[in-house]
Amino acid sequence: MTDLLRLDATAVTLIGHDVALIPDTAMADPTPCEGWTVTDLLRHMNERHEAIARTVLPPLEPAGDPRDGFALTAARCLSVLERAGGTVTMPSLGPLPTGWVLGVHAVDMLVHRWDLARALGTAPAVPSRITDAALPLARANTAPGSPLNGPGGAYRPPLAEDPARPAIDNIAALLGRDPRWSPAG
Repeated sequence: MTDLLRLDATAVTLIGHDVALIPDTAMADPTPCEGWTVTDLLRHMNERHEAIARTVLPPLEPAGDPRDGFALTAARCLSVLERAGGTVTMPSLGPLPTGWVLGVHAVDMLVHRWDLARALGTAPAVPSRITDAALPLARANTAPGSPLNGPGGAYRPPLAEDPARPAIDNIAALLGRDPRWSPAG
């Protein structure tokens, strides 16, 4: 589990850096998450992090600007996952293996970082050691029969991988994102 915790913490750190640098002018920009702006994406992440944190820690009042609350809510979430032992109780889902939750969360953070980069018109630089660890997790998270994709799941159906694309684009595709997405369409 230590490797998954390290991967997850690294993914959170990478996106946390990017969140801190989002300009005010980009907060209303569209993202690859259908119907969501950058603000919506940040609020989603903050709400999910805080939901996990609240299973153990006292509630935290949300920050007015979701950029301001990201680092704290993400740190609270990671703290709960780090101390969870073999299982973590997830809101609405009940007890789940902590290793599985860490793997899903790490991939989510990398893909939400990809979402944010695409919204801002940039390409996220992700070290290959991170994508090498995350790609098999993304494949497992979206394999046929996974509760995470399809109707009622967290993801859209996976799109095909392409070895000519950067690994982070393939990870995003596995979570149902169009690797060619841009704000201009």
